[in-house]
Amino acid sequence: MTQYLPYTKKEYMALLHRELKEYEAELDDLTAEEREDLHKWVADGNSPYNNGWYICCEYGHPMDYIAAERVIEDMRLNPESYGISLEREICDDVSDDDIPF
Repeated sequence: MTQYLPYTKKEYMALLHRELKEYEAELDDLTAEEREDLHKWVADGNSPYNNGWYICCEYGHPMDYIAAERVIEDMRLNPESYGISLEREICDDVSDDDIPF
C-alpha cells in the first residue's frame, strides 16, 4: 500500500498534478509519446522529477522522468556509446524484446 503521509491520497495526487503542469511548462520539446508516458507515470502516483529506472545525473541526483526516458532510448539506439556490446554470437537466442533497453 502506498503511503501518502502527511497528505491524503487526493491531496498527494493534486500535488503531483501541479508538479506535472509545472514540469511540462519547463519542456518545449516534449513529444506526444513522451507526454503520454509522463502522464501515465504521474497518474500511477509518481513525481515527474523522478524516474523508475533509478538513473542519476553526473551529480548523483535522480534524473527527471523525461531525461531518463531519453537516456534509455539513446542507449537502445546507440549501445556502443555506452560501452554496451550486443554481440550476435552471444545474443542469437535472445529476441530484441528481451534486451532491457
